[in-house]
Amino acid sequence: MIKPIILAKGNFKSQDLITTVSESNRKIDPTRENQLDILWQEKEKNAKEKGKLIYNGLSYRLNSLKTENGKLLLDFGIFDFKTRECLPETQDYYETTEEYWRKGCHTLATVKTSDGKYLMVELSGKSMNKNSTDFLGGIMETEPTIRSGIDIFKSLYKELEEEAFIIETDIADSILKMIYINGNTNVGFYFEILLKITSDQMQKRFDSKAKEIDIKSLKTMSRDEYINVLENHNPNKQFLATQIKIQ
Repeated sequence: MIKPIILAKGNFKSQDLITTVSESNRKIDPTRENQLDILWQEKEKNAKEKGKLIYNGLSYRLNSLKTENGKLLLDFGIFDFKTRECLPETQDYYETTEEYWRKGCHTLATVKTSDGKYLMVELSGKSMNKNSTDFLGGIMETEPTIRSGIDIFKSLYKELEEEAFIIETDIADSILKMIYINGNTNVGFYFEILLKITSDQMQKRFDSKAKEIDIKSLKTMSRDEYINVLENHNPNKQFLATQIKIQ
């Protein structure tokens, strides 16, 4: 793993983001690329044996980020899940320079209810996600397509609805707080979400719906409990706990 790198930090709204999509500018090492198919076949085999979900789709990676006149200029590339998932397992990957990194994009959010509770999800273990408890959010796939800043926000909203049945009209406020390269060389778009509804209302709705196969339960906790979960989790979440505490 690497030490996380903060690329941008603030209180960004959709209008503060200017987006473009280009060809991926990830530098290619042919020797490393030749390992990907073998690694992916092994992942597929292991997933099948354990009855877990795995598929090779398309998602966004961050080609570049620049700041200009208070706006964030974000250029995205596209690559497949196979490359995204297998690159870090190639030989000496974490000894390479940044131009070789995967930089696969994902959203994640601190979601706070109107009565001051914090939401996370407990995972079923039926996907390739190795976490047992996680943020709401997910991989920035090519659907919905990113054409503007609002599409980055909508990528998160899609995950909120799929994972916890939070719809856009439930949201009182949505702020992009930080973009960073995490310890696994993926790029996190970290949001703060404030809901108009209480934790009880949220829990009742969740309990009445058919869940995503990867989601087991909705976790409701106080701020102290939330921070404690993050601080006792993996290094990426420990990093976020530190950032949340200083806000």
